[in-house]
Amino acid sequence: MQEDTGEATLMSASANVGDWRGHDVCLSGGNKLGKLEDVYYDGETNEPLVLCVRTGMLSRTQVLVAVRDAVAVPDRLTVAWSAEDVEGAPTTEPGEELSAEDEQRVFRHYGMDYKSPATPGSRRLVRR
Repeated sequence: MQEDTGEATLMSASANVGDWRGHDVCLSGGNKLGKLEDVYYDGETNEPLVLCVRTGMLSRTQVLVAVRDAVAVPDRLTVAWSAEDVEGAPTTEPGEELSAEDEQRVFRHYGMDYKSPATPGSRRLVRR
């Protein structure tokens, strides 16, 4: 986890986002989206790409949020997305693997370029 300096830091591709599981995830306007439950990484580069955020206390469903430009402060992550950006984003259930179609939907939803994995049969997004 990040050192508690009180300063916001942009999450780097090498940051261990997984250490933030259980912490709040906030939207760009400051409103809480939910709690970070899991992270999908690029299956080839091991970079964190997508956060799995549980949006309700009783809900098991997790909304998928691109990690691009996320900012870390000692008690939460703030993503670069508004509520409108996240609305309609693909969702998943705990431990569920995404289909190839769902992977592409996540990339499209957040305006990211989707490239098929170089290794046949492998996945672009994997949980670690």
